[in-house]
Amino acid sequence: MANKKTARAHAKKEFKKELAGKMESALPEVKKKLGEKKFEHRVKKAAKILVHGLHDKDFSANGNNNDVAKAAVKKIKKVKKSKAKKQVAQADNLITD
Repeated sequence: MANKKTARAHAKKEFKKELAGKMESALPEVKKKLGEKKFEHRVKKAAKILVHGLHDKDFSANGNNNDVAKAAVKKIKKVKKSKAKKQVAQADNLITD
């Protein structure tokens, strides 16, 4: 049973590293402007945030992480929508007060 948990944790950790590598290669201009140390720290944080909330069931045994990436994108969109709704509600409260 412990082997399954460690295998799942490794899959999630590997996906996070893979995601960070893709972000680094996609954003060379930002890396130049921020500097290497700050950029790597921010990429690591971003990857952690994107992978947060993905569960063990999201990682398949054959290494196909397409579903995981789709789940991450859906989670980001959901968070953006909820933040927008909160901002609108706050604006409405200010107008009515």
